[in-house]
Amino acid sequence: MRTLTVRKGSGTNYTTGWHTLTVTNAKYGDYNGSKFLDVWFDTYPENFTMRVYEKIGKDGEEFAIGQVFRFANAGITDGLDGPDGNVIVKIDDDTSHLKGKHLNVYFHKDGEYTRALRQCAPVEFKNIIEEFTESDVEYWKSRAEKFYTEYVKNSSNGTTATFSETNDTEAQTADIPF
Repeated sequence: MRTLTVRKGSGTNYTTGWHTLTVTNAKYGDYNGSKFLDVWFDTYPENFTMRVYEKIGKDGEEFAIGQVFRFANAGITDGLDGPDGNVIVKIDDDTSHLKGKHLNVYFHKDGEYTRALRQCAPVEFKNIIEEFTESDVEYWKSRAEKFYTEYVKNSSNGTTATFSETNDTEAQTADIPF
């Protein structure tokens, strides 16, 4: 005689497209001198992460990892009016602030594997700095999809482009309102 446990529900969903996920853990790392942030999600295994490499803009500010915190509404402590009319967001980037936060994450195929795109989108929320409405969320989703199409899907070797294979600083920094 044996037993078999049948799980109820649909299980973990790996279909391509957008998924609203809850962050369970995040950790900084370094790969060959390139700093990154790995993010894990509820109901997904330890080997499934969204890895976001640090990117420095022309102004010297890091924006790729910062955007994960911004879009997750995590660690935001203050906003200051900048000299150019933009808002300078102060973020406590301790990874513990990401736990339990929600992000929209785009899943895509890389050969036989499903991967999480390193560009995410916010969910709807309002904080002390800004508000993301449904149309704002759609805007950021479309920006991530454009990045996927131009730099990941159509990479020269047919697989997912890595941090070092793309020169996407301009694509990621253009029109980023704070």
